Amino acid sequence: MYIEFVFLILDYFSTINKRIFVYEWGIPLIIGIISFFLSWKIGKPDLYPFIEETIGFIATLLGFTLAALTLFLTSNSQLEKSKEYITDKIIRGKKISLHRLLIVNYSYLIIIESIICICFYIGKLFSFVCSGLLSTILNSLFIVILFHILLMTIRTITDLYFVISKE
Repeated sequence: MYIEFVFLILDYFSTINKRIFVYEWGIPLIIGIISFFLSWKIGKPDLYPFIEETIGFIATLLGFTLAALTLFLTSNSQLEKSKEYITDKIIRGKKISLHRLLIVNYSYLIIIESIICICFYIGKLFSFVCSGLLSTILNSLFIVILFHILLMTIRTITDLYFVISKE
């Protein structure tokens, strides 16, 4: 119940290719691993102050992502063209239109941004439970997802630009 968003996450992963995966997940994983080693092994200060600063940005980005999706869905001139253009991406055995691909990308981005905001506040609520290595691992994971969100936002806004500005 209320976990239908998992299907959307699966749809997103079925639409990305190796190049997009490396861009949206590989780079953030490298940044996360570096932040983990800097925090744990070298004795760099805790990652939490960085994470605390970024949560307001992610919440604002969530609003902009919702606005971008609304802009795309209400742009009648390009909406029909994007529905007619069939991509090479496949979801559940069917090739999908560019319209559906963009909706999957934006919806996934909204869900991930929302989940990261929820996890931040839950983590802040129960911060007394977790410390040491576990805390460093969770903070590094948060940084991976944060950079994934930022890189995916760049890609989806670029996709939206090319769809809406195409004449």
